[in-house]
Formats: sequence, C-alpha cells, structure tokens
Amino acid sequence: MKAILFSMLSLVGALASPLSVQAADPAGQTIITIEGMHCAGCAKALANKLRAVKAVATVEVDVKTGKATVAASKAQAPSPKLLWEAVETAGYKPTTLSGPAGTFQTKPKS
Repeated sequence: MKAILFSMLSLVGALASPLSVQAADPAGQTIITIEGMHCAGCAKALANKLRAVKAVATVEVDVKTGKATVAASKAQAPSPKLLWEAVETAGYKPTTLSGPAGTFQTKPKS
C-alpha cells in the first residue's frame, strides 16, 4: 500500500513540476510599432514572419496598439535590420523599432 501511495505521489509531483523551457530574457525584448495591421489574420501573418528571424524566442502582436513585442533567445539578440525586414516582407510598415541595440525610425544598418 505504501509503495502504491509513494508511486502516486511521485507521479503527481512529476506532472506538477514545470518543464525546463528556455525563457526569453525580458531585457532582450524589442518593441516594433507597425502601420497597416487591421485584424487577427494580419497579426498572425506578421508573427509568423518575425518568428522566422534567427534568435527570436517569442513574438506577441497586438493589433489594437499596432505593436509587436519580440523576445530574444538567451544565446543572442535578433538583428534589428532582420526584424525590420521581416515586418516589411509581411506587407506592413514598421515605424519604430526599439530594443537592446537602440531605437530606430528608419531601417537599421545591421
């Protein structure tokens, strides 16, 4: 009976433990202000383009505010230029990109 109880507690403990997931560094976030998004479909298309950029861990797009928040992986930060170009490739106009590399109102050089 004790063995069964111990096994059940072990199983519950294992299931309740958080999985090891690489979390994004909050200090490594980049905020991009975007013109031209109108709906959830726009946000999804943009998020897919931004996720394809090397070193992007997570992307959140808010259609109401016209902003995308991109979190960098712990290993490195994504290139501001590549993020800007990803927004353009998705068919939208980035107006401001602000992150660890600085704040840009035109396409960054790197």
